[in-house]
Amino acid sequence: MELTRDEVVESLFREHYEGLLRLSYCLLGDRCSAEDVVMEAFCSLQSHWSTLRDRTAPLGYLRVCVLNLSRSRIRALVRERSRPGWVEPTPSPDTSVSVVDRDEAHRLVEAVRALPRRQCEVIVCRYFLELSEAETASLLGLSTGSVKRHAHRARATLSTTLEETR
Repeated sequence: MELTRDEVVESLFREHYEGLLRLSYCLLGDRCSAEDVVMEAFCSLQSHWSTLRDRTAPLGYLRVCVLNLSRSRIRALVRERSRPGWVEPTPSPDTSVSVVDRDEAHRLVEAVRALPRRQCEVIVCRYFLELSEAETASLLGLSTGSVKRHAHRARATLSTTLEETR
């Protein structure tokens, strides 16, 4: 018996929400925005279900959607910050912020986000989502060789960056 759209989406949500959230968070650096992106991707899947080319592989649709929505958010932030009169908000002197700043996972995420866009996306797909080189290449629209090259350069940069911040 074939599962209904709602059952498939619910199952995907239970099994893959956290991984998709990590993907978006690594690209955006903001959990709240990442949660919005992932929920928007699930809503998009739900509303575009009838137009999916391959209903047996909706996880790929979700990953591409999260990636594209995260890129759109980054572009919107860049546009917003380039407007005249924009002022960088000052963080509140909250103790939880200073705890997060010292956290090694936070340092890693910041180092990954500082990478060039393609390197960042490859690292997130390969090591946070644990996709193969072929899956990463397919998701990002790159050749396998490009994935290997971007991953190698990103690992070298991360190694240097993380060593310098210790």
